Amino acid sequence: MCGIFAYMGHQPLPNIQALDLLQLLENEQEADEKNPVGGHGAGLAYLNKKGHITLMKVGGAIDSPADHLRQQMKATSKSWSHLILGHVRRASPEFDKTIPYTECTQPFKPACTATAGFTILSVHNGYLQNYQQLKNQLTQKHRLESAKYTLIDSEVIAHLYEEQLAQTKDSTEAANSLHQQIEGNNTIVLVTTNGKEAHLHTIHKGKTRGLTVWTNPEGEVLLCSRENPVQRILQRFLKENNHRKIIAIQHTDVANMQADFNIKLQPQTETKTKKNQPT
Repeated sequence: MCGIFAYMGHQPLPNIQALDLLQLLENEQEADEKNPVGGHGAGLAYLNKKGHITLMKVGGAIDSPADHLRQQMKATSKSWSHLILGHVRRASPEFDKTIPYTECTQPFKPACTATAGFTILSVHNGYLQNYQQLKNQLTQKHRLESAKYTLIDSEVIAHLYEEQLAQTKDSTEAANSLHQQIEGNNTIVLVTTNGKEAHLHTIHKGKTRGLTVWTNPEGEVLLCSRENPVQRILQRFLKENNHRKIIAIQHTDVANMQADFNIKLQPQTETKTKKNQPT
């Protein structure tokens, strides 16, 4: 199972802090867990100053994939964004042979159907038991990048959501439909944005690596599979922006929930304010 980080808000968050957090997240491991949260790949997607999504990801590496991601993003690590989605991968045994490949790393950004000008992003932690069945239910032609090696369950989620959004034109309704169809232990985060507004939906079903969600009176949201990396990297950010914890699911908990967030995005700016400064 993998690790997820997401942020959506008016106050921009430095990419370097998201990268720092991913590096801690990939090594998170409780005493009763056989493996760390990540180590088999890492990826980061963010809304750039032109209002488009920049997506970078790396496959498995001998050492830290999150560190390799940091090196690849060195030129843009000082950027700031109102929308960030990160992932560290821990492949299920069924997909061990796909670890080296970037195409099998998340986030996924499907672009196969008409979705009213919105860009879609998805990340997944867990194992989608009925992914083959759901893949066979896709009604449109899709480019499945992981299928170049072995189709992985996580990518089916992205394309299924894409079809449902194209049909319903409503991101919450599409997320609800996906929630009802998935089987197994899963955490899923879905993001849609056109650069001016963004919708973030998180689904938790069964028992996963955990999920903690913070929000504030302005409707900003920050979430992560583990609380410790967030507290170490973003404690000041949370405090100064009045974030409070609203969901805390531990890795030992069984829980079924969905949370939906929507926000109007401010124009991207590189202005650094005092409350933005990295700690």
